[in-house]
Amino acid sequence: MKVYRPEIDGLRAISVIAVILYHAEFTVAGHTLLQGGYIGVDVFFVISGFLISQILLTEIEATGRIDFLKFYARRARRILPALFAVIFATIPFSYCLLLPSELLDYANSIGSALIFGSNIYFYLTAALYGEPSTLLKPFLHTWSLSVEEQFYIGFPFLLLIVLRYLKSRFLPCVLLVASLSFVLCVLIVRYDQQQAFYSPLTRAWELLAGTLLAYHEVRRGRTRPRPFLAAAGLVLVLGSLIFFGKDTVHPGRLTLIPVIGTCLVLAFAGQQNAAGRLLASRPAALTGLVSYSLYLWHYPVFAFWRLTSLNFDNGDKLLAIAVTVLVAVVSFVVIEKPFRHTRRSRALWITLSSSVATIAAAVLSAISMAGFPHRLDEVYSPLAQANEARLESTFLSLNDNIQAAKPIIFIIGDSHARNWSIALKNYIDTDRYQIVAVSYLNCMVEIKNDIVKAPSRASIYDKYCIPFEKYINDKSLLSRTKAIFLTSLRPFEYTVNPFRFELLSWMKSHSDDARIFVFGNYFQLEESQSCLGLMFQRKSDASICLREATYPPANQHLDQLPFFPSHLAFTYVDIVKLHCDYDKEKCLTSSRGVPFITDWNHLTAEFLTTLIGDILEKRTADLRGDGLLDFLVPPHARQSERTASSQPNAGRTSSASP
Repeated sequence: MKVYRPEIDGLRAISVIAVILYHAEFTVAGHTLLQGGYIGVDVFFVISGFLISQILLTEIEATGRIDFLKFYARRARRILPALFAVIFATIPFSYCLLLPSELLDYANSIGSALIFGSNIYFYLTAALYGEPSTLLKPFLHTWSLSVEEQFYIGFPFLLLIVLRYLKSRFLPCVLLVASLSFVLCVLIVRYDQQQAFYSPLTRAWELLAGTLLAYHEVRRGRTRPRPFLAAAGLVLVLGSLIFFGKDTVHPGRLTLIPVIGTCLVLAFAGQQNAAGRLLASRPAALTGLVSYSLYLWHYPVFAFWRLTSLNFDNGDKLLAIAVTVLVAVVSFVVIEKPFRHTRRSRALWITLSSSVATIAAAVLSAISMAGFPHRLDEVYSPLAQANEARLESTFLSLNDNIQAAKPIIFIIGDSHARNWSIALKNYIDTDRYQIVAVSYLNCMVEIKNDIVKAPSRASIYDKYCIPFEKYINDKSLLSRTKAIFLTSLRPFEYTVNPFRFELLSWMKSHSDDARIFVFGNYFQLEESQSCLGLMFQRKSDASICLREATYPPANQHLDQLPFFPSHLAFTYVDIVKLHCDYDKEKCLTSSRGVPFITDWNHLTAEFLTTLIGDILEKRTADLRGDGLLDFLVPPHARQSERTASSQPNAGRTSSASP
């Protein structure tokens, strides 16, 4: 007979509280609390591996077989009702608050969760866990459920096979598989941290650590509680939560610390020692009982709260946690507990089947309708959306038909390079210069032996990284490069892609003494916000985004920023100062119905085209002094050239133009 161990629920309580606090991101004096709270999921993995293995091994010991139908029915009762409740509750919020692309992602994440594959979906869509953008994905947290579900699906079959045909070698087999999984994890995390994070192959060793402990207990009985080892295990778990951070390589070798700590607590904590009594205390045990519902509800509550709050401060976070606790307790009492213990199997399966069918229909509807884009029509007209999409789609074709011997202007950068290149193309003197536009978006750039290597972090970025590596290493292009334009998110502050100024120096050293221009950013929101989201939720134009913009500050001392390249000769183009001198009342917010940004920081191509034209038109003298007009042509001059070229003897007239 299974004996209830409240200290395990206490360990669950620590895990779920850590995860919730990690996702809340409380800040005190500019410091984010509990940056290692993600370790709570690893603790869950070990506990799950231990409990599931204990159930299965006990059944095999008693009957020599596994009742698969009964096992999977128990798992379904445990997991699905509460999960479906969260899905149904979030559908109306998603429809009312999420943008079409976000709603499409939400639908895909739900669909992948239904087939126990959301970890794979989030890896393939390059969802960088822990980044601000992923905090707005209501179902990102289901990746861990999918890892566990994949374990539940495959493990019983493998367990039965090994125990039947390799019974005397069961322990070595599990140790071997766990070791291979750990080695794979340590190797993969060096090159693809997201794959190591989401893959069941690199997480299996954590679940199998619990299996090894369960095997020992089933075969030899519960180990006598040991106060010192139980306390040491608890210290290892708590220490990991406190001292691990965003820079910790995870999962990896250091993940052994909380995994070993969890195993020590499971093995040696009991009512006879302080660690066990602490974990088994009534508040801890009750929190652990509700931990699954708490985990399910907290992420969507936080995501939707962030979406609708202009300032998700500590007060909002406390309120969001209070709502999470309230909803989770109701969910546990009304849904999770009754469904888990109901004897009305027929009614249960009818309910679950109809829920799956309804959710699947909603998912397919959202996907087939592309996230219901008509919802945006009031704030962002379909014509303006179509024009912007058409412009943005031209980026990858900008380098077609590069002409030999013609002087080159390189436009490089991160994700900002796309729309900047599209806009700048309209003002570059293409009679004199050839444009080469490349982006190192999610490319792992390294300069070695006078060659730039830029493999992509994921295959979906090959369309940027392959051309980038090709053109940046073309010495015939570099040798005739006259100007290099850098377009980057917060070029002197952004911690990603720190190679950018080393790359500029390398390019200049191979060029015809190219001039370097670094373009500043326009107004930006906080990372957790999106301009189109604000417009959609508040039925406003883009002026609301400008009002809420927090970056860039006026009169910023660039040379004091962490990545300022004091060794590099370059010209900084402060587009906000040139356009409206940081006076928001005078700054443009849209162009032809297209807002200046749709996310939190990327300028739209249509707006950039207008903005650059406005600056070139009004600040000609300033730009001539900076040398930028050696490469760009103001709109009035371009129009004059076009008018002249349409007249008789246009060839002689245009050739005399400066």
